[in-house]
Amino acid sequence: MNHMHTFAATFFSALVWLCTMNAYAADPTSFKSRLFKNGTLVYSDDFEGELDRERWQPRTKTWQIKDGTLIGSPDYKSAEEAQKVLGRDHHLGLSPVIRLNHLPPKFVLHMRVKFEGDAFTTGRPKFDIGHHINTLIFTADSYSLKLHGGERFSGKAPDVRLNEWVDVDLEFQEGVMWIGINGKGQTIQHEQVSLKGRSELTFKTFAAAPNRIIFDSIRLWKVD
Repeated sequence: MNHMHTFAATFFSALVWLCTMNAYAADPTSFKSRLFKNGTLVYSDDFEGELDRERWQPRTKTWQIKDGTLIGSPDYKSAEEAQKVLGRDHHLGLSPVIRLNHLPPKFVLHMRVKFEGDAFTTGRPKFDIGHHINTLIFTADSYSLKLHGGERFSGKAPDVRLNEWVDVDLEFQEGVMWIGINGKGQTIQHEQVSLKGRSELTFKTFAAAPNRIIFDSIRLWKVD
């Protein structure tokens, strides 16, 4: 009889967990966090309409919304072409760059992003948490994070591939953050965890074709 009670309790717990996960999958705007209990959804986008220019700040010219995705492509095919048009030898628009602005001081962010390219290279693809403040760099099945004061962390990230979707979970407050990549993550607690007044994420990829950045969905919650 005790075995039956144990089985029933285990089965009921599993059923509750499954129902919770199904409910979350059915409602991606529901709040889910490792660090915080409650949050208010302040931005949600599946890129079905116009680009939200208040949230997004393209730093290169060739960005478009197409088929429910936000796509960034190189502005020019080669450095020679860019230099001829721009009359300079830097900031040539060979890698698409975009910023997500107005991050709350404490936030939870879920997004789905794809970096297109032939091979991972040193320092790319990446995004900055705070512009040039904390840099997260992707490599195959892993990532590295450099904080603004020089402290470095690394972590395993299953199934990180170029040309495939990557699920990113980022939770942040001064002094601590959670980074989750494709369902696996870690809490980073350090005095150097800070936006330093730059409430934005900046995304960059390779400076050689093929090198697009594609966003599929994003959810941003403010934590009080």
